[in-house]
Amino acid sequence: MEKKIYAQEEGAGPPVVLISGLGGLADFWKPVVDQLKNGYRVITFDHPGVGQSEIEGAPNILGIKDALVGLLDEKGIESAHILGHSTGSLVAQSMALDHPERVKSIVLSCGWALPDKRFKDFFAYRQYLLTTLGGTAYNAFTRLVAYPSTWYGEHLAEESPLDFEEGSSLDVDMTYARMEMLLHFDRSDELPSLNLPTWVIGAKDDYVIPFHHSEELASLIPGASLVELSGGHFPPVTRTHYYTVLLRKFWESIA
Repeated sequence: MEKKIYAQEEGAGPPVVLISGLGGLADFWKPVVDQLKNGYRVITFDHPGVGQSEIEGAPNILGIKDALVGLLDEKGIESAHILGHSTGSLVAQSMALDHPERVKSIVLSCGWALPDKRFKDFFAYRQYLLTTLGGTAYNAFTRLVAYPSTWYGEHLAEESPLDFEEGSSLDVDMTYARMEMLLHFDRSDELPSLNLPTWVIGAKDDYVIPFHHSEELASLIPGASLVELSGGHFPPVTRTHYYTVLLRKFWESIA
Protein backbone atom coordinates (compact mmCIF):
# COMPACT_ATOMS: atom_id res chain seq x y z
CA MET A 1 0.00 0.00 0.00
CA GLU A 2 1.38 3.38 -1.02
CA LYS A 3 2.18 5.70 1.86
CA LYS A 4 0.57 9.14 1.97
CA ILE A 5 2.83 12.14 1.38
CA TYR A 6 1.51 15.48 2.55
CA ALA A 7 2.20 18.32 0.12
CA GLN A 8 1.28 21.98 -0.28
CA GLU A 9 1.00 23.89 -3.55
CA GLU A 10 0.60 27.61 -4.17
CA GLY A 11 0.88 29.95 -7.11
CA ALA A 12 1.04 29.47 -10.85
CA GLY A 13 3.85 29.43 -13.38
CA PRO A 14 6.96 27.29 -13.83
CA PRO A 15 6.96 24.52 -11.20
CA VAL A 16 9.51 24.68 -8.40
CA VAL A 17 9.92 22.18 -5.56
CA LEU A 18 11.38 23.30 -2.24
CA ILE A 19 12.82 20.49 -0.09
CA SER A 20 13.30 21.27 3.59
CA GLY A 21 16.15 20.28 5.89
CA LEU A 22 16.43 18.00 8.90
CA GLY A 23 13.09 19.12 10.35
CA GLY A 24 11.50 17.91 7.12
CA LEU A 25 8.36 20.06 7.23
CA ALA A 26 6.71 21.85 4.32
CA ASP A 27 5.91 24.79 6.61
CA PHE A 28 9.60 25.69 6.89
CA TRP A 29 9.25 27.32 3.47
CA LYS A 30 6.23 29.53 4.19
CA PRO A 31 8.14 32.88 4.09
CA VAL A 32 9.76 31.85 0.78
CA VAL A 33 6.52 30.53 -0.71
CA ASP A 34 4.75 33.79 0.10
CA GLN A 35 7.31 35.66 -2.03
CA LEU A 36 7.57 33.13 -4.88
CA LYS A 37 3.93 32.20 -5.45
CA ASN A 38 3.51 35.30 -7.61
CA GLY A 39 5.18 33.86 -10.69
CA TYR A 40 5.85 30.23 -9.77
CA ARG A 41 3.93 27.07 -9.00
CA VAL A 42 5.55 26.30 -5.64
CA ILE A 43 5.39 22.80 -4.16
CA THR A 44 6.54 21.83 -0.68
CA PHE A 45 6.04 18.59 1.26
CA ASP A 46 6.60 16.87 4.57
CA HIS A 47 9.34 14.26 4.29
CA PRO A 48 8.24 10.63 4.80
CA GLY A 49 7.91 9.97 8.53
CA VAL A 50 7.66 13.67 9.40
CA GLY A 51 4.61 15.85 10.01
CA GLN A 52 1.64 14.50 8.07
CA SER A 53 3.57 12.16 5.76
CA GLU A 54 3.66 8.43 6.36
CA ILE A 55 6.66 6.10 6.21
CA GLU A 56 7.43 2.41 6.33
CA GLY A 57 10.80 1.45 7.80
CA ALA A 58 13.72 3.75 8.52
CA PRO A 59 14.05 7.16 6.84
CA ASN A 60 16.59 7.51 4.04
CA ILE A 61 17.49 10.07 1.39
CA LEU A 62 16.49 7.86 -1.53
CA GLY A 63 13.11 7.31 0.08
CA ILE A 64 12.54 11.07 0.22
CA LYS A 65 13.65 11.31 -3.41
CA ASP A 66 11.19 8.57 -4.41
CA ALA A 67 8.41 10.42 -2.58
CA LEU A 68 9.28 13.52 -4.59
CA VAL A 69 9.14 11.60 -7.87
CA GLY A 70 5.73 10.31 -6.85
CA LEU A 71 4.54 13.85 -6.15
CA LEU A 72 5.68 15.05 -9.56
CA ASP A 73 3.85 12.14 -11.18
CA GLU A 74 0.72 12.80 -9.14
CA LYS A 75 0.70 16.46 -10.15
CA GLY A 76 1.48 15.77 -13.81
CA ILE A 77 4.78 17.67 -13.70
CA GLU A 78 7.34 16.42 -16.21
CA SER A 79 10.20 18.50 -14.81
CA ALA A 80 10.72 21.22 -12.22
CA HIS A 81 13.32 23.44 -10.66
CA ILE A 82 14.48 21.61 -7.52
CA LEU A 83 15.77 23.46 -4.45
CA GLY A 84 17.08 21.50 -1.49
CA HIS A 85 18.09 23.14 1.78
CA SER A 86 20.57 21.38 4.10
CA THR A 87 19.30 17.77 4.30
CA GLY A 88 17.15 18.62 1.29
CA SER A 89 20.31 19.32 -0.71
CA LEU A 90 21.07 15.58 -0.58
CA VAL A 91 17.62 14.84 -1.99
CA ALA A 92 18.15 17.40 -4.75
CA GLN A 93 21.53 15.84 -5.58
CA SER A 94 19.91 12.41 -5.80
CA MET A 95 17.09 13.72 -8.01
CA ALA A 96 19.63 15.25 -10.37
CA LEU A 97 21.73 12.08 -10.45
CA ASP A 98 18.91 9.55 -10.78
CA HIS A 99 16.23 11.49 -12.68
CA PRO A 100 17.93 14.32 -14.60
CA GLU A 101 15.08 14.37 -17.11
CA ARG A 102 12.72 15.50 -14.31
CA VAL A 103 14.99 18.36 -13.21
CA LYS A 104 15.26 21.78 -14.90
CA SER A 105 17.88 23.01 -12.43
CA ILE A 106 19.08 22.46 -8.89
CA VAL A 107 19.79 24.86 -6.06
CA LEU A 108 21.79 23.36 -3.20
CA SER A 109 21.31 25.59 -0.17
CA CYS A 110 23.57 25.24 2.89
CA GLY A 111 24.35 21.70 1.84
CA TRP A 112 27.35 19.41 1.57
CA ALA A 113 28.89 16.70 -0.58
CA LEU A 114 30.04 14.33 2.17
CA PRO A 115 30.38 14.47 5.94
CA ASP A 116 33.86 15.23 7.27
CA LYS A 117 35.02 14.48 10.82
CA ARG A 118 33.79 17.78 12.24
CA PHE A 119 30.37 17.13 10.66
CA LYS A 120 30.27 13.64 12.19
CA ASP A 121 31.34 14.88 15.62
CA PHE A 122 28.83 17.74 15.59
CA PHE A 123 25.92 15.50 14.64
CA ALA A 124 27.01 12.84 17.14
CA TYR A 125 26.84 15.56 19.80
CA ARG A 126 23.37 16.59 18.63
CA GLN A 127 22.24 12.96 18.85
CA TYR A 128 23.67 12.67 22.37
CA LEU A 129 21.95 15.88 23.42
CA LEU A 130 18.67 14.70 21.92
CA THR A 131 18.65 11.29 23.62
CA THR A 132 20.09 12.49 26.93
CA LEU A 133 18.26 15.77 27.53
CA GLY A 134 15.24 15.46 25.24
CA GLY A 135 13.50 17.43 22.53
CA THR A 136 13.20 20.76 24.32
CA ALA A 137 16.94 21.03 25.06
CA TYR A 138 17.74 19.79 21.55
CA ASN A 139 15.51 22.42 19.93
CA ALA A 140 16.96 25.17 22.13
CA PHE A 141 20.50 24.22 21.12
CA THR A 142 19.51 24.12 17.44
CA ARG A 143 18.07 27.63 17.61
CA LEU A 144 21.17 28.93 19.40
CA VAL A 145 23.62 27.61 16.81
CA ALA A 146 21.54 27.84 13.63
CA TYR A 147 20.43 31.49 13.70
CA PRO A 148 22.63 34.61 13.69
CA SER A 149 22.93 36.11 17.16
CA THR A 150 21.18 39.38 16.30
CA TRP A 151 18.31 37.60 14.52
CA TYR A 152 17.92 35.25 17.49
CA GLY A 153 17.76 38.23 19.82
CA GLU A 154 15.10 39.94 17.75
CA HIS A 155 12.89 36.95 16.91
CA LEU A 156 13.45 34.06 19.32
CA ALA A 157 14.87 35.31 22.62
CA GLU A 158 12.47 35.57 25.57
CA GLU A 159 12.83 37.36 28.87
CA SER A 160 12.13 34.23 30.90
CA PRO A 161 14.89 31.62 31.39
CA LEU A 162 14.91 28.62 29.07
CA ASP A 163 13.00 25.70 30.56
CA PHE A 164 14.84 22.59 29.41
CA GLU A 165 12.39 20.34 31.29
CA GLU A 166 9.38 21.58 29.34
CA GLY A 167 7.54 18.88 27.42
CA SER A 168 8.28 18.51 23.71
CA SER A 169 6.32 17.03 20.81
CA LEU A 170 9.54 16.27 18.91
CA ASP A 171 9.76 12.63 17.78
CA VAL A 172 13.12 11.73 19.33
CA ASP A 173 13.49 8.36 17.61
CA MET A 174 12.67 9.72 14.15
CA THR A 175 14.92 12.77 14.58
CA TYR A 176 17.79 10.52 15.69
CA ALA A 177 17.22 8.21 12.70
CA ARG A 178 17.14 11.16 10.31
CA MET A 179 20.54 12.29 11.58
CA GLU A 180 21.80 8.75 11.04
CA MET A 181 20.73 8.88 7.39
CA LEU A 182 22.90 11.97 6.91
CA LEU A 183 25.95 10.39 8.49
CA HIS A 184 25.79 7.44 6.12
CA PHE A 185 25.03 9.24 2.84
CA ASP A 186 27.76 10.01 0.32
CA ARG A 187 27.38 10.26 -3.46
CA SER A 188 30.20 12.77 -3.87
CA ASP A 189 32.02 10.57 -6.38
CA GLU A 190 29.01 10.82 -8.73
CA LEU A 191 28.64 14.61 -8.63
CA PRO A 192 31.15 15.31 -11.45
CA SER A 193 28.74 13.52 -13.82
CA LEU A 194 26.00 16.12 -13.33
CA ASN A 195 25.11 18.24 -16.33
CA LEU A 196 22.39 20.58 -15.11
CA PRO A 197 22.22 24.30 -14.27
CA THR A 198 23.35 24.42 -10.65
CA TRP A 199 23.59 27.07 -7.98
CA VAL A 200 25.20 26.33 -4.63
CA ILE A 201 24.19 28.79 -1.91
CA GLY A 202 26.15 28.94 1.33
CA ALA A 203 26.37 31.28 4.30
CA LYS A 204 29.67 32.46 5.71
CA ASP A 205 28.17 32.55 9.20
CA ASP A 206 26.63 29.06 9.04
CA TYR A 207 27.87 27.15 12.09
CA VAL A 208 25.81 24.00 11.44
CA ILE A 209 27.09 23.41 7.89
CA PRO A 210 30.16 25.66 7.51
CA PHE A 211 30.70 27.47 4.22
CA HIS A 212 33.61 25.27 3.14
CA HIS A 213 31.07 22.50 2.48
CA SER A 214 29.35 24.72 -0.10
CA GLU A 215 32.73 25.49 -1.66
CA GLU A 216 33.52 21.78 -1.94
CA LEU A 217 30.08 20.99 -3.33
CA ALA A 218 30.36 23.65 -6.04
CA SER A 219 33.85 22.47 -6.98
CA LEU A 220 32.59 18.93 -7.64
CA ILE A 221 29.70 19.86 -9.97
CA PRO A 222 30.74 21.00 -13.46
CA GLY A 223 29.60 24.56 -14.18
CA ALA A 224 28.10 25.12 -10.74
CA SER A 225 27.96 28.70 -9.48
CA LEU A 226 28.76 29.39 -5.84
CA VAL A 227 26.72 32.12 -4.13
CA GLU A 228 27.88 33.45 -0.78
CA LEU A 229 25.56 35.20 1.63
CA SER A 230 24.90 35.45 5.37
CA GLY A 231 22.01 34.44 7.59
CA GLY A 232 23.30 31.51 9.62
CA HIS A 233 22.04 28.07 8.70
CA PHE A 234 18.58 29.33 7.74
CA PRO A 235 18.89 32.12 5.14
CA PRO A 236 15.45 31.19 3.69
CA VAL A 237 14.04 32.43 7.03
CA THR A 238 16.55 35.07 8.10
CA ARG A 239 17.23 36.62 4.66
CA THR A 240 13.97 35.72 2.90
CA HIS A 241 13.69 38.70 0.53
CA TYR A 242 17.29 38.55 -0.67
CA TYR A 243 17.14 34.76 -0.89
CA THR A 244 14.07 34.81 -3.13
CA VAL A 245 15.53 37.56 -5.30
CA LEU A 246 18.50 35.26 -5.92
CA LEU A 247 16.23 32.35 -6.78
CA ARG A 248 14.23 34.38 -9.28
CA LYS A 249 17.41 35.63 -10.90
CA PHE A 250 18.73 32.09 -11.30
CA TRP A 251 15.51 30.55 -12.60
CA GLU A 252 14.84 33.42 -14.99
CA SER A 253 18.33 33.05 -16.43
CA ILE A 254 17.56 29.50 -17.58
CA ALA A 255 13.88 29.86 -18.42
